[in-house]
Amino acid sequence: MATQANPSAASAKQSEADRLQRFQCFTMAHPLLLEVKERLLRAIKSAAPGSLILVLGPTGVGKTTLRLKVEQLLTHELLSTLELDRGRIPFVSVNTMPSLNGNFSWKDHFARMLRQMNEPLIDEKLNGERNSRGQFTPAPRVGFELQYAVEQALRHRRPSAVRLSIRVASGRKLADQLDVIKSMANQTKIVHVLLGTYELLALRNLSGQLSRRSLDIHFCR
Repeated sequence: MATQANPSAASAKQSEADRLQRFQCFTMAHPLLLEVKERLLRAIKSAAPGSLILVLGPTGVGKTTLRLKVEQLLTHELLSTLELDRGRIPFVSVNTMPSLNGNFSWKDHFARMLRQMNEPLIDEKLNGERNSRGQFTPAPRVGFELQYAVEQALRHRRPSAVRLSIRVASGRKLADQLDVIKSMANQTKIVHVLLGTYELLALRNLSGQLSRRSLDIHFCR
């Protein structure tokens, strides 16, 4: 004779699994997170066109959670405008990717920005070709062309802010990154938000002009 399973035991086991899943998915609204969120939103709305906002904090403090919440709020606030203007987007959010050889690739970065904005004809903008082994070979000036394409796309899409998670280089490479970011912000007149660790302070201190044009938001542990 088959033994019938105890329905109360099965229900209790299922209930325990549900509680565990809810606990794993729960995110607490820490007071510091709420404070930094409000400061960042106010800064994005009140900053002069082309300004830079640096959000500095230790690893694991919650910068990703902060980014997602701010992006959600920016989208919600612009819903009525986005319905009327389908070409506009609320924000552009890109993570800078580490390079295998240690050199930051602006070509790859600009291509990622164009794809994030759903820009049409990206492959044509890359203006390159693939060799017999399938490796992509960009045109010599494709970096400049991509930068111009990104600037034009940002002017057309008119996001509230461009968010970059920065991996800071060193020496001359750091100065080059700084010049490109300043140029993009200045040409498009769009607020750029840089999220990163305290290494971003070295980026800001390279230029007195950047120090005057940027706002620091400390996201402490």
